[in-house]
Amino acid sequence: MSPSLKAIFRLILFFMQKLSNYCLFLFMLSLLSLYSCANDVVSSKCDALDHYVMIDSSKLDNKVIIIGIDGFRSDAMTQETTPFLYEFSQRNAYVNLSHLTEEDTYSGPNWSSILTGVHYDKHNVTDNSFDGRGFHVFPTLFNYIEQYADLLNTSSIVNWLPINQYVLSQDVDFSINSQLNDSLVLQEASKVLLNDDPHSADVLFLHFDQLDAAGHNFGFSSSVVEYSASLSILDSYVDSLVGIIDNERLSGENWLCIVVSDHGGDGDSHGDYNNVHIRETIFIAEHPSLPFKVNHESNMTDIAPTVLDFVGITSTEFDCKTDGQSVLE
Repeated sequence: MSPSLKAIFRLILFFMQKLSNYCLFLFMLSLLSLYSCANDVVSSKCDALDHYVMIDSSKLDNKVIIIGIDGFRSDAMTQETTPFLYEFSQRNAYVNLSHLTEEDTYSGPNWSSILTGVHYDKHNVTDNSFDGRGFHVFPTLFNYIEQYADLLNTSSIVNWLPINQYVLSQDVDFSINSQLNDSLVLQEASKVLLNDDPHSADVLFLHFDQLDAAGHNFGFSSSVVEYSASLSILDSYVDSLVGIIDNERLSGENWLCIVVSDHGGDGDSHGDYNNVHIRETIFIAEHPSLPFKVNHESNMTDIAPTVLDFVGITSTEFDCKTDGQSVLE
């Protein structure tokens, strides 16, 4: 081969290598782009719209308590094990003992859906790490209250600390960001309700976790002594809290009481959405006189719109984003 041909051949090889490297670069860039899209929270189409908020001033004195009980298998709610909750469910209330979890049955996705009113494919919480959470795009119900009804005092008192750490601490007036057991959650909630300590609570979120711990350690079933005993203790806690609310109602306060869980369980876990004992749990919304929807099959995204409806906040942004609906007529 002549020197000139060798030079041309080397030049062709050089450009082919450069082209190959460039193609590889483009390929890697496209893969990175796909990965980012899969892991970032997609901006809601609702953010591009103009929104407005309407406040029903006749409802701004209304008050709400949300009692969250982690790991409540609904068929364990019986007159023998949970006498108060059984009686409570007979009141004027929306009651669903087949309340549907998210398809992702971890606690993180379900409490996030309860508090935001959107499914986990939107808020992007897919496990208990809360990595990738998108509450800046899909805010919690407390965020709307703080923005548009900031005279309402809001509190969150929880056993499972990640709820406050990752979801609510920036959206409420008062939260306890240290570890509490269930009895201390009850104690702190009672202080807020009875003594206005550290301030009065108009919208209060509570989370009890020891039933879930009993399920993981011994089994999620009413036939398991430890699980049943934990549920009976929680029944007495709910009795105490609703007793306080009933007394406040006698003095003229207008309270909505909600009891809800994030998932059921079977064996010592709650990972299989196809298992009815896992995907179905409890949701009770009680008020002395308001009418509730009938024949409505609730899911986790219905709690947030119910609360905002009751306290008189109508946000077109929230209505555009939410996957749920109020259970109030």
